[in-house]
Amino acid sequence: MWSRNKDQSEFCVVSCLTKMVAHVSAMLFPIIIIYSATPGSSLFSWHPTLMSIGCTLLMVEGIVIFSKSSSLFPQKNRSWKASFHYLLMASGVSCVVAGLVVIYINKEQSGKSHFKTWHGLLGIITVGYTCAQSAGGALAKYYKYVGDIIKIKLTDLKLYHATSGLLAYLLVTTTMILALQTNWAASNIHWLLWYASLACVCSSALVVMTHITTTYMPKSQQTKS
Repeated sequence: MWSRNKDQSEFCVVSCLTKMVAHVSAMLFPIIIIYSATPGSSLFSWHPTLMSIGCTLLMVEGIVIFSKSSSLFPQKNRSWKASFHYLLMASGVSCVVAGLVVIYINKEQSGKSHFKTWHGLLGIITVGYTCAQSAGGALAKYYKYVGDIIKIKLTDLKLYHATSGLLAYLLVTTTMILALQTNWAASNIHWLLWYASLACVCSSALVVMTHITTTYMPKSQQTKS
């Protein structure tokens, strides 16, 4: 009995720490970027601001809402979580697309070439893949209207959407890490905040990828068998 209570206590501690890391990381990174960029000080300042809010805060919260260990609303039913997930992810993608438009216009005004760095090249790939991933989520949400057209079972569609999200967030994470290597980051983010930013990006990625692999990979194996 004592051993069982001890195991339950340890699980609760780990669960609380996981939840805290997920949400602190998701919130802290945009705060650091907003502080460093000072939104409104220039057109460019909106690019890191929108990207950090969209890629970390909104997307991370949209994904971990389904997590048993990290969700802020563990008592809500899955239908409610799915609707909130859709809202957060749509908002996140909107921020990302707006951030892309901002940097495109900024480069046009400055007479600079587009997508010449690894950050820029992977960034446009990430935005495109994220939009495609969101389209897959929309198909799952409105399956009753498109199910007869796409000829895919709803359970399979949800599984494909969730597992492809692993690649999507891997792209997001890599793009964010490359963003921290840019001249702007080196010039505007204090070295201590820079390391904190890197830790936040990596922590968020670990939480998201752990959630996806532990939740959906077993289902993938069951489907194959």
